[in-house]
Amino acid sequence: MISPADCFPPAPPERLAPPAHGLELVIVGAGQAGLSLSAVLQEANVDHRVLEAETVGASWRRRWDSFQTNTANATMALHGHAYAGDDPEGFMAAAEVIQRLRDYASERSLPIDEGCAAHRVTPQAGGYAIETNQGLIHARAVVVATGEYRRARMPRVPFAPRPDLAVLHSADYRNARQLPDGAVLVIGGGQSGAQIAQDLRTSGRSVYWSLAERHSHTRRLRGKDSMTWWDMAGRIHQHVRESAGVLAGEPDALRKARTAEFPLISGKGSTGRGSSISLLAMHREGITLLGRLQSVAGGIARFADARPQLHSAMEATRAEYAYLDSLASAYYATQPEPRTDDARYTPEEVYLHWEPAPSPRELDLQAAGIHSVVLATGFVSEWPWLDVDGVLDERGYPLGEFGVSPQPGLFFIGMHNLQRMSSSFLCNGGRDARDLLPAILQHLGRSGSTGSGAG
Repeated sequence: MISPADCFPPAPPERLAPPAHGLELVIVGAGQAGLSLSAVLQEANVDHRVLEAETVGASWRRRWDSFQTNTANATMALHGHAYAGDDPEGFMAAAEVIQRLRDYASERSLPIDEGCAAHRVTPQAGGYAIETNQGLIHARAVVVATGEYRRARMPRVPFAPRPDLAVLHSADYRNARQLPDGAVLVIGGGQSGAQIAQDLRTSGRSVYWSLAERHSHTRRLRGKDSMTWWDMAGRIHQHVRESAGVLAGEPDALRKARTAEFPLISGKGSTGRGSSISLLAMHREGITLLGRLQSVAGGIARFADARPQLHSAMEATRAEYAYLDSLASAYYATQPEPRTDDARYTPEEVYLHWEPAPSPRELDLQAAGIHSVVLATGFVSEWPWLDVDGVLDERGYPLGEFGVSPQPGLFFIGMHNLQRMSSSFLCNGGRDARDLLPAILQHLGRSGSTGSGAG
């Protein structure tokens, strides 16, 4: 199989040399957030460069072979660019995402230095010094646009498996052929954990899946993708300061809004319109659902009881479905509703009663035929090259106001819930970039354009 890395080699070295003169601003990272911000800055005539350690969209290479985006093609939007392809209800594979990001950068002639890695960023008089593998750059401002998914996180419980057990993080998972024969234990109940568990089961493996506390989201309902309903309701792009808890003045509401996890949803599906992740359906397909991991010692893995997690997930799934259904009912109150077969996307636990049996609390991995573990345990936020004091909290999350750091001239963009639910999504459409521009211009002592492209 040809990988995206083969399709999109690094740019030739002669294109990569950074300028000797100082810049107004440097963006570190050429993913969707960095590209949208570069386009906004270009329209505002801000002298800047985008430093990309690999190639445009390189982080999308680190996906498994069967990966597809979780948001429909029609929702993909960068600053001034909306999807105009022939498959609006489909879901892109990683290679297509990369190609579209590269096309956007090329069409806009964005000032990107591919293969230019930032090794150290330090404050200096009047701005920052950026040490790179291509030389030293001086800039009055720096924007971190590399995302927070930087280093694979190990389980946050005692984890000391026997030496002959193959352990692979989801960042390195590509397909079942990587793993030794036998059953697989998947640890981690987010998007990656659910989809990798499904991928392994489809390949014929026996799968044990240790869940996190996530509910399932309906992929399609009554003629529209769920993200379309959320967008129409103003939720997907709602600013975190406008969340119900923040507006009500609840304690710690902003932190909760920023750390809220998205429900389980999939872009995979045999019809091209994706599918919903149903815990009940996964159970019926033979995936053994386990509670949250408590420890792995030698050949023994221990888990919490899965039933409380499953009951909570089912209640939340039904509530989410009812919310989407209410949005659809309000919309169709004033216009005809099309006939669809979208009911098949409804997670089974919405309409079927399920009383889960007690799940295994202790598992002898060898006796269960488990020879490998896939860790879908997420990532740690870290920027070892960012040598600037007082900009991150104890969890590695940026301090300050919605991407504007307390350190003058330092900004962040594209992180999970940094400004809104869509901050790290392909559907953000440059909203965060346009919101960040006034603070950037103020720091640079300028005023004027805030960007005119529609997201």
